[in-house]
Parts: sequence; structure tokens; C-alpha cells
Amino acid sequence: MRKMLFLATTILTAVLAAGSAWADEKEVTVWSWFIQSTMDKSIAAFEKAHPDIKVKYTYYNYSPEYITALKAAAASGSLPDVIGLQPGSLTQQYRDNLEAVNERAEKEWGADWARKIFPVNRKQMQMGNPAGDKNYYIVPQESQVLCIWYNRKIFEKLNIAAPKTYDELKAAAKALTDGGYIPMFQGAADGWQNENVFLMLANQFSPGIVDKAQAGETPWTAPELVEAMKAWKGLFDDGIFQQGALGAHAYPTGAQLFAQGKVGMMALGSWWMQESKFPPPLSEYVQNMDGFDFFYMPPVKQGNPASPPVGGIDIGYGLTKNGGKNPAAWTFLAELTNGAGLQEALNDLNDLPAFDGHSPKGDITDHVKEMSTRFMTDLPKAENQRFASPAVAEALDNALAGVAAGSTEPEAALATVQAATEKALAAQ
Repeated sequence: MRKMLFLATTILTAVLAAGSAWADEKEVTVWSWFIQSTMDKSIAAFEKAHPDIKVKYTYYNYSPEYITALKAAAASGSLPDVIGLQPGSLTQQYRDNLEAVNERAEKEWGADWARKIFPVNRKQMQMGNPAGDKNYYIVPQESQVLCIWYNRKIFEKLNIAAPKTYDELKAAAKALTDGGYIPMFQGAADGWQNENVFLMLANQFSPGIVDKAQAGETPWTAPELVEAMKAWKGLFDDGIFQQGALGAHAYPTGAQLFAQGKVGMMALGSWWMQESKFPPPLSEYVQNMDGFDFFYMPPVKQGNPASPPVGGIDIGYGLTKNGGKNPAAWTFLAELTNGAGLQEALNDLNDLPAFDGHSPKGDITDHVKEMSTRFMTDLPKAENQRFASPAVAEALDNALAGVAAGSTEPEAALATVQAATEKALAAQ
């Protein structure tokens, strides 16, 4: 009888202890387009350090799935604790759903925490805030530098050198097309990739001019921006982009074709280094990244410089109002952006750090190290990639699509962006 009572007591104690542990376990919900395999590593590192917190991650392809999911969840008040964000327009779109992180970040990293973030990133963190609002609603995890990636093996096979002039770019595109390859894949159905290429072009004519236009200091119809828009149309007319680009998506279609060795060039960014870390089966071109290298867009007008580095925050995270009620959510966000979670992402070469003082560790080839060093050298002098107003970004997306399709002239297209900018500025 004593043994039975002892056994019953032991079982009851174990059940109560398990129930208590289960009750004490906290859950953090996270949504993003951040690659699943890398996020899994970041979560594993976090959960090892915080065994009482479990992270539930939901991956979405950025466009249109993620954008659609955010809109629906915000409308129903069911956003997760932490959401992936881009600075400027996307952050501003959900600012009313986000917690300002200033006090939490200062407590976590010290009063000068923002100074530890690269300058272009720091600038982007408050892009689009209402006048006088000095809050931060996004914490950057990674930085990026935009560029033109090219397949070195295909270039060597066709005896093409990395182009340094526009004529050389056209000649390379023709040689690639004649050789049976897609010249430069453009996912022109995706506004973000079109914006990136336009920024490369605009900054050739006048560095920083898009920032001035966003701020109302320079009209969007300025001659330099009109020339940039004409150069954008030229990439289609001159056969540099592939046929059917207007209906194509950069991800997954373009990226897959590029990785498979069917594309000669593609406008992407420093994040493409991550392909070297993906598990097989992969194309011979992607393994170790030995088959790839990058250059900046050659000058589209004689006398112009090549495109300067353009970039900033690749991805950041925001703490939602729902997450603000869950202390574990900030704990995870902090580790993901400037702790153990970030280190796992860097080790996977997912992109460049946003906070100074971090670097990838582990098995990385000399070629990838060299490319990463070039990107990190260029990051501090990068021109801004982002847009402060969702309406202005949308207007530019529509203008770029209209000009590319030939349905709108550059001047008229840019006038619509100017109108959207004036309206956005007046509403501040």
C-alpha cells in the first residue's frame, strides 16, 4: 500500500511539474520572408540559450504572399509578435501596428546603440516617420549592397569580360543571347527589383537625387531623373533584359534559372552569396560561389561614372502591438538582430550585418571572403535604397512599368511620381 501511495505521489508530482513547465514555457510568433533553413538555425541557437521560449516561425515568399498576409492580419488585429520589415514604406505602412523600440533597445545595448549601426541603415530606420517622431519601429538585422551578378563560367566560355561601358554591356547581352542564355534576367513584375535597377541608374546621373526628390527638394521631373528613366527603357529596347521581362518574377523563377546556369547576369545584391551555403542538389555554378562574381552597373551615358553602391537595410524586424505584450518577443528580436540569431544568419552568408562588429564564421571559401570584403568596404558609402512613403514607392513602380511597356513617356510617368510625392509630403 505504501509503495502504491508513493508511486501515485511520484506520478502526480511529475505531472504537476510537467504541467508547470508547460505553463511557464513562452511562445513567440514570427512572420517573415527570411529563408527558412537559415531562420531554423537562428531559432535553434536562440532556443538553446533560452530553453523556456519556443519560437514559431512562418515563412512567406515576399511578393505577393507576405504582403497579402500582413494586410489581412493587420486588418483583423491578428499580427504575430514579430514581423519582418523593410525600412521606409513597408515599416510606415504598419507603423500604427508597431511598438517603438527605443527604450527596449537602449536597455538592451546601451544609450549609444543606434551609433553601432551602419550610417545608411541608421538613416533608413526613421524614414517616413511623421515630423518630430524620433522613434524606431524597425531594428535592422542585415544590410545589403545592390549590384549586377554574373556567371563567370558562362562569361569565360563565351569570352566575355565583365562590362565596364554600356556598349560592352550590350555586347555581352547579345553574346549571351546568341549563345542560348538569358542575358540579364529582370523580374519586372516585381516592383522591388525595378526600383533597385532604377536607383542604380539615377545615382549615375546625380548621387542622392532620389532622396532629394522624395524630400521635395528636387522635382521628379528633373532632367537627371528623366534621363535615368529613358535609360531604364533602354535596358528593354537594347535587349539587355530578357524577352517577356514584364511578366517575370525575380523569385523564385529568375533566381532558380540563374542558379541553374541558364542566365548570364542578374540585378541582385550581396545576399546572393548565401547560395553557396544551400544544400545539394545545386548547379555547379552555385557550389562555393566560384562560378559567380559581381560588378556595378556600367555608365549608361558617356561621361557618367558607373553606378555607386546602393543599399542599406536588407531586412529588419518590428515588434507588433501584440508582441509588445509578450516580453519573450523582444528577447528573440534582440538576439535575431544583434546576437546569437544574427551570427547564424551571417554564418550562412545570408547577407551583411547591420550592426558593426559582426562577421561570418565557419567554412567560407577565399573567393566568397574576397567578395564579402568588397561589399563591406562599399557599405559605409552606399546610397539609400529605400522609399519613405508607400504611395511614392507605388507610384514609381507604376511609372517604371508603364515606361517599360511603352505605354507612358518618361516625363509623364515621373510627373505622376511627383504628384504622389507632393500629396505624401502635404499629409505629414
